[in-house]
Amino acid sequence: MSSDPLSHRLVIWICGSILGLLAADVIIGAYNAGISPLKPALFTVTAFAACVGLPLLAGLRFAPISLLILLLPAVRLFDAALLSRSVTSLQGQAGMDHLRVMIAIVAILTVLSTDPGLRAARWAAILAMFMTTGSEIAEMLGLAKFSSIQGRYAGFNSHPNFPPVLLCEMLGITFALCRSFKINCLLIGVAFVGVALTYGRSGFIVLVLMSGAYVLLNARKNLPFLLLMAALAIPAAGVGFAVLQSRTQQGILKDKNTSERLQAIYDLDFEKLKSPERAKDLADAWEGVMKKPLLGHGTGVSGVLWAPHNEYVSIWLELGIPGLLIFVGTLGTLVVRSVMTGGRAGYLLFAIIAYTPAGQGRIEMPHYYLALSTAAFMLWPQRFRFALTSPKPAESAG
Repeated sequence: MSSDPLSHRLVIWICGSILGLLAADVIIGAYNAGISPLKPALFTVTAFAACVGLPLLAGLRFAPISLLILLLPAVRLFDAALLSRSVTSLQGQAGMDHLRVMIAIVAILTVLSTDPGLRAARWAAILAMFMTTGSEIAEMLGLAKFSSIQGRYAGFNSHPNFPPVLLCEMLGITFALCRSFKINCLLIGVAFVGVALTYGRSGFIVLVLMSGAYVLLNARKNLPFLLLMAALAIPAAGVGFAVLQSRTQQGILKDKNTSERLQAIYDLDFEKLKSPERAKDLADAWEGVMKKPLLGHGTGVSGVLWAPHNEYVSIWLELGIPGLLIFVGTLGTLVVRSVMTGGRAGYLLFAIIAYTPAGQGRIEMPHYYLALSTAAFMLWPQRFRFALTSPKPAESAG
């Protein structure tokens, strides 16, 4: 039986489960698909109450790194809710959306500020991976409809570009916090299934690089296990690709988008893995940056007026140079600290940073802040407990 106190176990299993559901967008996805009657707003409030109340029972200690994590989302919330500089059709909803994100971030930081916080993050990552891939499989089997793009499966995340990012980030958390090579290999398999079902090209590249490096660096100590896994995985991958290829056939018509994506991944054709449409979108967004390079057009324009598919350009569009400096400074600070500590959280930081050149909208997603906060708390484990009274000075010996 676990020797952990009850309060610690509550944080790990209850708060960790809540964070996993938030990261995988389970409640929002199930509600939008008509599966669950639970409104996302109600779940957000309940999640916040649980993720603040239970950590108080477990012993909450302030972590200064939380201020760095909160800086960019706080600026975005202030810009969206109070300044309202962006002029878009979704302007009225922007403030509430960013407030929901801020609530989720505070919940994540509060859980991580407890002694069992990183263990809760580990469980949240594992749960999020299974929920994401499981919902994609359910969609492939026709049990539910989540995806906003025909022919590609997205699961609870609704857009097929998000699951690969989530799966790689959560895999980075387990690489950092789970010592079992066998469990991590199982999770690699879960991630590959989830990424394959989205037909994601950049997601496939990042996952291969990340998991390949992890397996190679641990191969010597686990060679018999790896040989067994290879004997099982290679034919399973062949069957999986055959199934995916058959899914691109719609009656007598062929889904050209998914078939070309699958062929590019199967052949490792890096020319086909590129997206000419995204290059044009990036060029259009860059023109938008040049119109207001200093302070940007306001939070919310990226993804509505422009679609740069590049995190740096996206933030520059919205918040100008100050916002870009905050974003780059946050990631750069984590990378420098990782290098100084011998590569701690290296896989996780790679998963976070690898998608920035081809990503957009991640900084509005709970899974991004779960990954970013976990990396930060691993790299700066210092905690400070607040006291209402100062300790009495020791009496001098007579």
